[in-house]
Amino acid sequence: MNSLILISILFSAGILTQCEGRGVGKIQRRQQLQHHLGTVKPETRIIGGVDAPVAFAPYQVSIMSTFGEHVCGGSIIADHWILTAAHCMEWPIQYLKIVTGSNDYTKPGAEYLVDAAKIHCGHDKPAYHNDIALIHTAKPIVFDSVTQPIKLASKGSLPSAGDKLTLTGWGSTKTWGRYATQLQKIELSSITHSRCESTVRNANWLSEGHICTFTQEGEGSCHGDSGGPLVDESGTLVGVVNWGEACAIGYPDVFASVAYYGDWIKEMMTDQGTAC
Repeated sequence: MNSLILISILFSAGILTQCEGRGVGKIQRRQQLQHHLGTVKPETRIIGGVDAPVAFAPYQVSIMSTFGEHVCGGSIIADHWILTAAHCMEWPIQYLKIVTGSNDYTKPGAEYLVDAAKIHCGHDKPAYHNDIALIHTAKPIVFDSVTQPIKLASKGSLPSAGDKLTLTGWGSTKTWGRYATQLQKIELSSITHSRCESTVRNANWLSEGHICTFTQEGEGSCHGDSGGPLVDESGTLVGVVNWGEACAIGYPDVFASVAYYGDWIKEMMTDQGTAC
């Protein structure tokens, strides 16, 4: 059983050799749970989607390593803050950068180094729960026509069954596939928590902090979409890509509910907010 969750192999012999050749030395990753089985390539994009128009998702960012690899998606929620998934934070922050203002992350509108990250202390306690994190940029993000923050879903609000939700990202178009550089978009349908619980392979991985989507086999998220935004028809951020059966093989996609974690997000964006 594979996973859309990114378990980076960027630390394989090739990348480690590259890092050591630049005098960086061996990079120590955070200890992560082995999400699902198998090793996931980082080169990935949405399955069943189409190229997004320019400025379609001005809140979308690529979280990249400073060695030029796309790691995960994320959303601009304030001039210093990116919302993403906790499992995206394997790289030490000194080796991360944020690319904004472009549908092609290899041609960034702007780049920002990372100086802090706040990861939910309950991440993977139990497995697959509380998969949410914030990244702080060293310099404020400059907003323009193609770079804008997105509004967060309000506490207590949830998509209704059948609501149309839009996912964007650079994830794979097929399992184990390489990424394309053009941002993809796809419209998915919200499903109830009870339907999601009855149709995912392991309901123990599902919590009240998750929301789910499903349209049909061949449409959904894949490796590399992790951490990316799920947005409702009003342009509100309702979900963060967490996990699912890789990739679009007839099971729901599962997202962290932004409304559920609203208080945590607000607290972490203050000096008083401490996390793991």
